Amino acid sequence: MTITEVIFPKLKPDQALLKQLATTLPTAAKTTFSGVPGLSSYYRGKVIEAQNVSQAAKLDHSGLVLVLEWDKISSFNSFWVSEGFEAFRSVMKPFMLSPVSPDLFYSNLPDSGSTTTSNYTQYIKVENLGSEDKSVENSWRDLTREIGLDAKSFHAWGIQESDGAFMGMIGWSSLETLKSKSEKESVMKALHQLTKHGDVTAFVLELSRQS
Repeated sequence: MTITEVIFPKLKPDQALLKQLATTLPTAAKTTFSGVPGLSSYYRGKVIEAQNVSQAAKLDHSGLVLVLEWDKISSFNSFWVSEGFEAFRSVMKPFMLSPVSPDLFYSNLPDSGSTTTSNYTQYIKVENLGSEDKSVENSWRDLTREIGLDAKSFHAWGIQESDGAFMGMIGWSSLETLKSKSEKESVMKALHQLTKHGDVTAFVLELSRQS
């Protein structure tokens, strides 16, 4: 089982603080996320675009995103209460509007494939699903099929605080390709079809794997 953790930190909109964060975060993150038991990979990046698909509106965001992949949920839980992560939270606190609330998802696939290592990653989340609503998976497959058989895709189900949610990721080579595919009527229809299952948000991310 793979656990994917997605975090959109809510940062204070203070330019001086954001400039300070740009120099503080890389060092603090490297110290915190290096050699963590069960942490398979860690990505940091920026939000290019954020949309509330259900309401056809743009989403506010702070521009920063973190994606972490774990081997199992117990590894994440152990890290969450560790002294190392507590120290990281203390470093980040002056920059934050509110505490971090991660989205957690599980999948039987070994990892997110090449979606997170693509030049751009489209992250689509469906929330407030019915407890047994597995049909969202069929709608997700319809979407990836409309995009193309060569689409790099991955999907997973919410766990713990994210129970009742579903997410999918698609890897893209360029923003131009993403835009041209997304503007196809059949793709737009398939994306909107996800809204029949729950509240849908979609993000375009530019991720960089951290060593």
